[in-house]
Amino acid sequence: MSLPRLIGVDWGTSNLRVMRIAEGGRVLESRSDPRGAGRLTPEAFAPILQAVAGDWLDPALPVFVCGMAGAPGRWLDAGFLPCPAGADEIIAGLKRPDPDGPFIIPAVAMVDEAGLQDVMRGEETQILGLIGAEAVAPVIVAPGTHSKWVRMDGARIRDFRTFMTGELFSALRAGTVLGVGMGEPGGDDDAFQRGVERGLATSAASADLFSVRIEMLAGRVPLSGTADYMSGLLIGLEIAAQPRSSLAGDISIVGADRLTIRYQQALALAGCATVRRHSAEDATARGLWRIYEAFSQ
Repeated sequence: MSLPRLIGVDWGTSNLRVMRIAEGGRVLESRSDPRGAGRLTPEAFAPILQAVAGDWLDPALPVFVCGMAGAPGRWLDAGFLPCPAGADEIIAGLKRPDPDGPFIIPAVAMVDEAGLQDVMRGEETQILGLIGAEAVAPVIVAPGTHSKWVRMDGARIRDFRTFMTGELFSALRAGTVLGVGMGEPGGDDDAFQRGVERGLATSAASADLFSVRIEMLAGRVPLSGTADYMSGLLIGLEIAAQPRSSLAGDISIVGADRLTIRYQQALALAGCATVRRHSAEDATARGLWRIYEAFSQ
């Protein structure tokens, strides 16, 4: 039986996931909790971790935390590392809330002469988890609430850009006329493809968003397919914003299955031939292991 070597924590804005991790980043067991970092004050983090995984915590097992726990105003402001950044920089930037506390992984950021331009928290750990699994793709996409398009320089993050695709979809669906009568996405592939193609071809994003309403009124997309159409449209807009060089080579997508499948479909419509999908949970666990392993050497 494999023994745990590490307690890994992925503390997102909305949810918490704690893992017992064995050699190589294999997850032996995991637990989830809805108390995400976005609603917590600094003093709340340690008691919640104790409540969720107290029977796992052992002085002999180090705890490494990625995600929003290291954001300003949360457990500990772990700061950020400017690109280019890889495992060595991340290890050097680890912080702890107290001498016996967990190691909190810093963010990675885009910084220029004008200051901070972009930031990622958690995705850097997923990206490190992809390294070693196979040859690292020159472009890695991490879709989600805030999608990241990352360009790699070997095993280091060279630069990246954030797109608020997931959050924009939720806001449009909940708070505009486009969402009236709209159901959940995922059931109409034809509507999704139609939306992607519109997004890839558009030059006026705010005007084309109204096509969600028009396509339904014209009978070209059924009401039941409007969520898929809008999802495709927004993803198409995201892909259309990428330089052609980013779409010309291999691309890796890391995230939840339903999202990575949709992005793979959309990238195929954009002409991308080689796209590999990876589980976000597996990549996060391997990334936490890789950081711990390098830190221990």
